[in-house]
Amino acid sequence: MTLPIILGVLFENRRLGSDWKSIFEKTAISLVLSLVASLCIEGIQNFYQLISWPYIFIISFTVLSVIYQDNKLVPKITEGITLLQSISVIYWVIDIGFLNSQSFVAYGTMAIGLLFCLVSFIHAFSYLKLTRKARLFLSFWSSIVMIIFAIDHIYRVLISNFGMLHTNIDLGTNILQHFLLGVSLIYIFKNISLLLGYLSAGKDASEEEIKENTAKMNNIHLERYSENQSKISHSVFVFIFTSALYLLNYTYQLIPGHTLIWLVFWIFPFVALLKNHLGKTVGLKTKQKGF
Repeated sequence: MTLPIILGVLFENRRLGSDWKSIFEKTAISLVLSLVASLCIEGIQNFYQLISWPYIFIISFTVLSVIYQDNKLVPKITEGITLLQSISVIYWVIDIGFLNSQSFVAYGTMAIGLLFCLVSFIHAFSYLKLTRKARLFLSFWSSIVMIIFAIDHIYRVLISNFGMLHTNIDLGTNILQHFLLGVSLIYIFKNISLLLGYLSAGKDASEEEIKENTAKMNNIHLERYSENQSKISHSVFVFIFTSALYLLNYTYQLIPGHTLIWLVFWIFPFVALLKNHLGKTVGLKTKQKGF
């Protein structure tokens, strides 16, 4: 199942704007790094029995991708995207049975999460101005959500590999899970760097250096969140599309919930492009008919 993971990382690199030359360079460097590291770990005598090098290759390629494409690997975030993420959070909480928890910590965490979701819903379904504070708030929310989903997906896929979870998963679903794991790796590394960047000033940094570093990271978050407001009709489409898929899967348990969440993240840009194309086509035909 390492091949679908590698394909997921490669595909997402290409989708986010990498040219084939850049992908080839990262692949070549990662192959060299992974083989050298594996030889150091396993010993030359076990070269043909190496099993660790594919995983080292995957990590090397992902890290290089984040370094090579610092600005491209997290595309511009919009109100529609944070709405999609918030709906996914609500589905995830329900799907994993978090509502049945008896812990006050769990309820406190859910309350905080719902507050973030509420803010994203308000902005998605209104034309409330996207101030600097609002964009910074929503960008933080997006990073936290993507990290949580990525960690959850990686954990559940690894557990399923050991036969401890989802033992009835068929081959097709298993391949899809691992492909999406490759996709999620790109986002977990990038979003972690966006949050840990606030600590890059170092513990011995002066107050002025800390302020400069904080301002720098704030600007990175602000630049990646679009100032353009989404149409309410677009938000309605996002809500209906994602809610319908999540409700259908929750009712019939077609695929694991964590897999569906990443599948929705992955296919939604294509669905949005198709919707916009069909909308323009219908609009053009209407004009030609004189309506």
